[in-house]
Amino acid sequence: MHHLIALYLFKNKTCPLPGLGTLFVETGKAETDFVNTVINAPVSVISFENKDNDASNLVGYIAAKTNSSALHVIDKLGQFCNNLKSAAMADQPAVLEGVGNFFTDIPGHIKFKPGQLPAIFFSPVKAERVIHPQAEHQILVGDKETTNTVMTEYFNEAPVKKKRWWIWAIVLGALALLAILLYLNNEKASSIFGNIMPIE
Repeated sequence: MHHLIALYLFKNKTCPLPGLGTLFVETGKAETDFVNTVINAPVSVISFENKDNDASNLVGYIAAKTNSSALHVIDKLGQFCNNLKSAAMADQPAVLEGVGNFFTDIPGHIKFKPGQLPAIFFSPVKAERVIHPQAEHQILVGDKETTNTVMTEYFNEAPVKKKRWWIWAIVLGALALLAILLYLNNEKASSIFGNIMPIE
């Protein structure tokens, strides 16, 4: 019975347990992991509600799987759920294998603690990004939207050579100034007022 109830629950995302309540499977969202190039499976959480729902589909499912009559299944399912409820009310282990545990809180209400679901339900999927280099597609650069073609042309442009003629002008000017200073420093050179060599 444990196995059939677990199968029904995971297949239909809900499972009524007569006289006990209803189990639900709530599925989260898948998450992408770009670093490891995988998509992690959505994590499912089993919740419980103290509310009886119609169990006719569950009875039909168990009857088909066990080749039993619906009346026989109703009797067996009722006994199974009563045993779980009695164990939970007596603070004894009330385990639904593969699904979780039932227990009672301080006021005496039946609660449910989900078990660890099998890892096979959450195996990641390999997801490698496919880029077609010849196809043009939209990309976001900073806060501007552009295309891969425009960005390729931008990065392939030849760098503009900076004009550095002024460096050569400074070097030549400095050499000319040095030559003038050396000439004026020479004792035999003439001053701006004439020849400065002494007359003998």
